[in-house]
Amino acid sequence: MDSGASRHMTGTRHLLKNVQSIRGGYVEFAGTQGGQIVGEGTLSNGKVMFVNVNYITELENNLLSISQIYKGFSTHFTNQDCLILMSGYKIPAKWILMKAPRKNDLYVLNKNVDSSIQGTIQCFVTKVSKKESVLWHRRIGHINVRKMNYLVHNQLVEGVNVKGF
Repeated sequence: MDSGASRHMTGTRHLLKNVQSIRGGYVEFAGTQGGQIVGEGTLSNGKVMFVNVNYITELENNLLSISQIYKGFSTHFTNQDCLILMSGYKIPAKWILMKAPRKNDLYVLNKNVDSSIQGTIQCFVTKVSKKESVLWHRRIGHINVRKMNYLVHNQLVEGVNVKGF
């Protein structure tokens, strides 16, 4: 499960059904490595099916994109698991303490916090140096630079110096 991946992808061709060869774009992985998208197919375990899964021969791990799972499914994270839930599952409103609506493939944290817990919420933003920005990139699940720039330049995060970033 990858919160930073923009699409589902695998380097293991036999996991995919109905694979079609394509000349897709280049994907950068963490570090200096990357690879070309050479195919696209369907991944299924019999209960859950994901379509348009990118095949990249250089990829060593299978990645399911959290932001793409919303197409028919929901996710729920605990300290032990990431659960993929069937379509239509609803979490009771009284259980929701904070909300991050999806905007342009990003989940943007809503500044409105339930007033009954406002005093217990700590600040989620701070001024950071370029070195600290790299650290935050890693802490936020390796969000790609394009998305980080989008957040900063659209003022969706506070306290990050645009010139320094």
